[in-house]
Amino acid sequence: MNTVEDEDFPEVEFVTVTAFQYTFEDILPDIALDLKTLEEEGALYSEFADLDEDGTFLGTFTRYRVKLTPAELVEFVQATLAAQEFQKVRKQTGDFTAAVLAIKEQRFRDRVASYGNYGKSNTVTGDVVDIRGCHASFIGPELESLLCGHRPDRYEPAPLLGSSSNKNELVISALRSVAVSARKLGDRGHNRPNVAVTSEYDVQDLAELALRAVFRDVEREEWTPQSAGSAKRIDIVIPSSSTVIECKYVRDSTHAGKIADELKIDFESYHEHPACRDLFVYIYDPNNYISDPAYFAESLGGIRQKRDHTFSVYVLIN
Repeated sequence: MNTVEDEDFPEVEFVTVTAFQYTFEDILPDIALDLKTLEEEGALYSEFADLDEDGTFLGTFTRYRVKLTPAELVEFVQATLAAQEFQKVRKQTGDFTAAVLAIKEQRFRDRVASYGNYGKSNTVTGDVVDIRGCHASFIGPELESLLCGHRPDRYEPAPLLGSSSNKNELVISALRSVAVSARKLGDRGHNRPNVAVTSEYDVQDLAELALRAVFRDVEREEWTPQSAGSAKRIDIVIPSSSTVIECKYVRDSTHAGKIADELKIDFESYHEHPACRDLFVYIYDPNNYISDPAYFAESLGGIRQKRDHTFSVYVLIN
């Protein structure tokens, strides 16, 4: 592992990795990770800017999985090998032309020599920077376009949820973290003011934050379709995984005795929502007003059938 300081990569710690039965020496850490990920999954992960319909940046980013075709995978590896040939000689001689001539394949020599308007890139200060020799200058315009966010038809939002059971485990894990977060906020330390979690809205906020770390399309307070002239508001919806989430905060012992009836009423409306394949009920009970949490969860959870709609209910109490 070497630390290199030059005009191209100031204070970057290069690494050496083995992938696809090749050893890649002194390469950028992100390229090394890409190679290992490609070897294991045949895909890369990247974050691209979120844009509105007019192409305006929304100020957020979404992480995607980019699966490469076999031909693209081979091209990426061969381009990285060519970059190795170039960088080795450039490091030894400091001569760009000699480094280009050290590349064995002509197509990679041509790419590097002509990349970026023949290497001319203007900075905000007016300086001209030679960007030839960066990894993008080896991989070609089509692969560069794919890896730089210009092929939305090829991107899969990450993480891939896999089976329904795996998705459910991710939801459960996220909701279980709410109680931990609440306790941390209640005892922050370092002379910082504590934050008390004292209402269902507080619980919803923490649940939303935890779920957003896993799912890209968490939505707050959606209404169910009207039934018999009325509609119910669901706390959190994750459309991509057909999941709805109801959050409860147990205020006192009297309220604890009413929550089961509240939920039974909610179930009558929630199944009307098109995203309700799995309904998660998260109950935050910091003072242990619910005397038998296991029985409570068991009695309300499981498969439920409302008219022609079957959905699963999961009850978690912390």
